[in-house]
Amino acid sequence: MLKSLLLALFLSVSFGAATASAAPSPDGKCNFDSDCGGGGAKCNSGKCSNAPGGKCNFDSECPGGRCSSGKCQKK
Repeated sequence: MLKSLLLALFLSVSFGAATASAAPSPDGKCNFDSDCGGGGAKCNSGKCSNAPGGKCNFDSECPGGRCSSGKCQKK
C-alpha cells in the first residue's frame, strides 16, 4: 500500500514538472497562461501575449521585452 502511494506521488510530481517546462505553442494559440511557455507570457483572447498578433497590458507579460501600445516589443 505504501509503495503504491509513493509511486503515485512520484508520478504526479514528475508529470507536473514535465508540463511546467512545456514549450510554447508554435502557432501562439492558447487556452491558459501555461500554454505560452511561462516566463510571464499571458494568454489573452486565445493568443499568447508574446506571439505575433498577441496583445499585452503590462511589461511583465512580455518575456524579454516591454508592452508598448498593446503589443510586446523587444527591448
